[in-house]
Amino acid sequence: MGLPLPTFNQTNDELATLVSEAQELIKQKDALERDLKDLGEELNFHGVGMDQPLIDASGFPRSDVDVAAVRVSRNQMYRLRNDYGTVMLQIEEVLHAIHDAKRQQDALNASTASTETPPKVTLANTTEDNTSQSGTTTTLIPFAVVNAVAPDSPAYSAGLRRGDKIIEFGSVNAENHARLQALNELVQQSLGVSIAVVVLREQDQLNLTLVPRQGWGGRGTLGCHIVPV
Repeated sequence: MGLPLPTFNQTNDELATLVSEAQELIKQKDALERDLKDLGEELNFHGVGMDQPLIDASGFPRSDVDVAAVRVSRNQMYRLRNDYGTVMLQIEEVLHAIHDAKRQQDALNASTASTETPPKVTLANTTEDNTSQSGTTTTLIPFAVVNAVAPDSPAYSAGLRRGDKIIEFGSVNAENHARLQALNELVQQSLGVSIAVVVLREQDQLNLTLVPRQGWGGRGTLGCHIVPV
């Protein structure tokens, strides 16, 4: 599952270039997620994760574990986690650039129009409902806040940070989260599956992708603490 990208008339070369860059980064992200999942399964096959000791109480290599293979897999996991974090930051930056370019294009179009309609408020600057042209309503009200994120966790790798306000978590929003019960159920059903997450960070809207997974070295499958607003 890729990250959601803005839709627009791609007559602007800058916008088209940015979208192409974002799509390529998302392909890299998806490939890294597959590799991380494979490595996690390989470590599970050996009966160890990222933190279990590889020596026995006497200080000798464990005889029940292929120590050399585990060390190779762990080194690959560390490298891929770093690569994944870098790609997620690059995706975040290019999505910001896309939204900025789109706002500039909208402002230019508005300046040439002969209407006194006030400029459209962006998603990041409103907490009211925004009705689309099709007549459907998207809830823009944050329903939860992230109050802790563990380093190297799935949440941290996805770009979630302490203080982020969650607007959408997959299909879960302010209208249906049921005091986060719906969010918890979605996470349990989505191990190894990408979840699109929309958050507010200060005045900026961020589109992130979170992949719940086990075996990352900490508790739970997200590695963050989320509380209702």
